[in-house]
Amino acid sequence: MKASYNWLKEFVDFNLPHRELAHTLTMAGFEVEAIEEVEDDIIFDIGVTPNRPDCLSIIGIAREISAVLDLPLKDVNAEIRKQEGGGPLIEIKAPDLCLRYSSRTITGVKPGPSPEWLVIRLEAHDIRSTSNIVDITNYVLLETGQPLHAFDLDRLAGNKIVVNRAGNENEFHTLDNEKRTLNKDTLLIWDDEKPVAIAGVMGGLNSEVSESTRNILLESAFFNPVSVRRTSKFINLKTESSYRFERGVDMIGVKSALDRAACMIADIAGGKVSHITDIYPDPYTPRKLCVKYKKINSVIGIDIDESFVENVLTGLGFKIKREGDGIVVTPPSFRQDIQRDVDIIEEVVRLYGYDRIPSTLPAVQMISAPVHKTQEAIKSIKNAMVKSGFSEAINYSFLNPEIMDKLNIPPEDRRRKTVFIKNPLRKEEEAMRTTLIPALLNNVSLNLNRGAKTLRLFEVSRVFLPSGQKLPDEVIQMCAIYHKDMSASIWDDKHDGFYDLKGVLENLFSELGIRDYSFIQEATSCEPYLHPGKSCAITVNGEKTGSLGTLHPSVSTAFDISGNINILELYDIEKIQKAVSPTPEFVSLPRYPYVERDLAIVVSKDITVGQAKETITGIDSDIIEAVSLFDIYTGKPVPDNKKSLAFSIRYRASDRTLTDSEVDVLHSGILRRLEENLKAELRT
Repeated sequence: MKASYNWLKEFVDFNLPHRELAHTLTMAGFEVEAIEEVEDDIIFDIGVTPNRPDCLSIIGIAREISAVLDLPLKDVNAEIRKQEGGGPLIEIKAPDLCLRYSSRTITGVKPGPSPEWLVIRLEAHDIRSTSNIVDITNYVLLETGQPLHAFDLDRLAGNKIVVNRAGNENEFHTLDNEKRTLNKDTLLIWDDEKPVAIAGVMGGLNSEVSESTRNILLESAFFNPVSVRRTSKFINLKTESSYRFERGVDMIGVKSALDRAACMIADIAGGKVSHITDIYPDPYTPRKLCVKYKKINSVIGIDIDESFVENVLTGLGFKIKREGDGIVVTPPSFRQDIQRDVDIIEEVVRLYGYDRIPSTLPAVQMISAPVHKTQEAIKSIKNAMVKSGFSEAINYSFLNPEIMDKLNIPPEDRRRKTVFIKNPLRKEEEAMRTTLIPALLNNVSLNLNRGAKTLRLFEVSRVFLPSGQKLPDEVIQMCAIYHKDMSASIWDDKHDGFYDLKGVLENLFSELGIRDYSFIQEATSCEPYLHPGKSCAITVNGEKTGSLGTLHPSVSTAFDISGNINILELYDIEKIQKAVSPTPEFVSLPRYPYVERDLAIVVSKDITVGQAKETITGIDSDIIEAVSLFDIYTGKPVPDNKKSLAFSIRYRASDRTLTDSEVDVLHSGILRRLEENLKAELRT
């Protein structure tokens, strides 16, 4: 907003040099961003925040100066000495978009050049002079902040003005000689036959004031700010008028600005001014706010004199009434930003001066933030994955529902029931994701296509699963993808990446202190995107909490990925967190020696190592310290449908040295349990 130093002095009789005035405005919340000297005047370029449209005018800035300096504010001369006749019929057919429409006709005008003082003042504010009538509407806009428009009255059909939406009218020729495409909700000003202006933005060529104009209709209105903003954006046209209408003009000031412009036109361009036609179906009702002096001082932090509070607010145009230990404040119509008592307090401290308030440290007791267990678990998971050589990926929380077909997700799966976004940026991101896998597979595909060989990626983030309620369940999951380079290498590392990823998970559980977990092969109920013969479920404390397996070949093809790809999923980090062991306690080193025995058994090929270990550790004994697998063998002399598993079992008692006899008894019991539960045979 540009404001002339001399123009401001016409409303407030101050004697501050221009640089001191600039500092005063800046301290009051209106930063003077630049100062320019123009002939015999100084122009301030003032930054006005969006919530203060009242200060997009000379009067608005002058009012602030008046309040800060405690000087009187002079009124605008808007006295119309003589009014004759009336104007066209005004009809508002879109009352939700036009809350007030006022007009006067001025007959017998003489368009021509503006006086030199008016031309200089407009050009100093970057507005080009065109003719006296148009220049006056621009002058009043700068002075009062109220946009106005002048129509050639003789070019309006039917002596009628209608304010209504565009409807089927899809094009309009504006004053800048451009044809603008309209939508059905664009608010237009019509005569009895045709549209003559885009409300709040720009008038039309078909009704512009020219040298031949003798009679004009002068318009002043209040248009819905949202409507003007949408229209301005849709037709890609920003004007001084739309800039102010978008932010909200003064509904009460509509008439005074109209009178000011009509008075100036009559003085400069001649003509007779008609009586006003003012369509105002729902007059503005001022709000009342109560604020206690005690709260003012409490919020600001110092005691401010009550008389200062009242004088400041009165100077800003507020009406004040004392009531008990506080005041009832009625904000003026041009201050729509005042909604609560704290807004009143902000006005007081702003004019008091932030720089006058002493700096003090708050008296607060410093306490440590509470430990958020889930966040701690997430942090531990991320650290464990990074230690295992994985890089964290961060992807968008959206997906294209059609990608579920690539993952072989069946129609009845809850992951198909996505939550759609009303305004997606593109179709590929129109739904909230229900799984982390698609984005990570796309990450892998992108990197492989750019020459990467081995990829270790993981992501810990939320998925959005159907809940049957208005909002979905937001579940924190972890997914890791490992693409292993199986090409020739000097290292003997030809085993499947599945076992590498299984080891990563075991390390992760070790970091978390989770001990009661197992891997269960589930060929019939594995995830549809995993290979049924190379996948397993992950259980923690007996509950299924994830899956691990090799990517299904059809999914690899769908995502254009080749190679050894394995996926690890943890379905709900919050549930896993509950299984995390508390902080470990120190335990002294064992005092007594251990006894170690090996046990080799032959079992069916479908028996897993996990089943065998659970059978061993499930025996009722407190001296089994550790069970570890050290060999798996298939081939002669083991039958084709069987395999050999060799375990090392460590026995130790905490209160005595074990004897060979008691270890032999327990060891034999373990063998019998394996024979009974797994039909195992001792390998000899």
